[in-house]
Amino acid sequence: MLKLLSLIARAFIWNEVSFPAPTSKRRGLLWFLSCLLQLFINFVSLIYWRIFVFRILHLSNKQHRALGRFLVVFVVFGIGSVVLSLYLCLLPLRLKRWRDSGQSSELTFLLIHAFLGHILLVNIAVHFFSGALISPGIVDPIAPLSPDIPWTMCSRCQRPRPLRAHHCGVCGVCVLRMDHHCPWLNNCVGLRTHRHFYLFLLHLSHGIVYLYVAGYSDYIEHMRNVCSDTNPDYNSVNCMAHSFVGALYRVAALVFLFTMGLLLWHGRLITRGETSVERVQNSRIAYNLRHRYNRIHRNLFDFGPRANWFRFLGLETPRSHYGRKELWRRFLLYVILPFSCQPYDGDGMVYETCEPDLEKALRDLKELN
Repeated sequence: MLKLLSLIARAFIWNEVSFPAPTSKRRGLLWFLSCLLQLFINFVSLIYWRIFVFRILHLSNKQHRALGRFLVVFVVFGIGSVVLSLYLCLLPLRLKRWRDSGQSSELTFLLIHAFLGHILLVNIAVHFFSGALISPGIVDPIAPLSPDIPWTMCSRCQRPRPLRAHHCGVCGVCVLRMDHHCPWLNNCVGLRTHRHFYLFLLHLSHGIVYLYVAGYSDYIEHMRNVCSDTNPDYNSVNCMAHSFVGALYRVAALVFLFTMGLLLWHGRLITRGETSVERVQNSRIAYNLRHRYNRIHRNLFDFGPRANWFRFLGLETPRSHYGRKELWRRFLLYVILPFSCQPYDGDGMVYETCEPDLEKALRDLKELN
């Protein structure tokens, strides 16, 4: 345990002695790259010794669930610590600047950022807890499927399941339109949680950028004043707490890179109308068809980028086409604001497919002739 704590401290916490602040703009970039390099090296060391050495990838289902609960608490603690620093440190600092200057611009700055910051915070909290607590949509192991529903057989449950449903080895159930099991949510990303998962990543990345633009420099200045030897109210415990939160601000840069990678990957999948599991399956099928039979594989659930995104975000419902005003209203409610909406695919038992209409194709050929 002590070795783990020392690795974490060495990876995420450093002071002005090991990385002195840049004395000029020319050295600023070099200083920033040095910080990132040191953080990356120690972070890789931490992951190697504490993940691969102890073989987390080979944990049992019970241990995976325990790890998921720990990661959920870790995320809540990290985000909560940063938010608490905004209320206890940056907000009083901005209020003091406004009182000292007496300028309305300072008050306007404070109100605008308070409004935008709280919108981001509410979105992050709602989508995170929704993704962690809401059921992703589970195939009922007892109720029989309707004979009209296309189904496949689960090799683990040995029970029929609808299309796009897959078995989760951690949860031990078949999940409707399963994408993957997310340890950070301790839940499956499926029919009812995929949208919350993606919007959580989206708003979290926006929040990190907003945090660096609007509050990072002010907090570092405040932390240096608190930890300064000339401060008459100097307290070692207070300084350590501020340094820990400052380390979380720095870790947020790596979190941003991680979330952006996930956003780009899942955005590509959403654009193509497939999940992570289906991506692996479709790639294998497309390879076999192309090299063995000289055929092209087509994803039956791909309706084009625009339709795929509208359906995923809840901007469109089956057999309903909205005007521009209604689309903007739904975008405001379901993307900008954290209101919930039903998945486009309903209960996840039957899915609309983009199959070619032979009769329409024949009519088009007749018209051309």
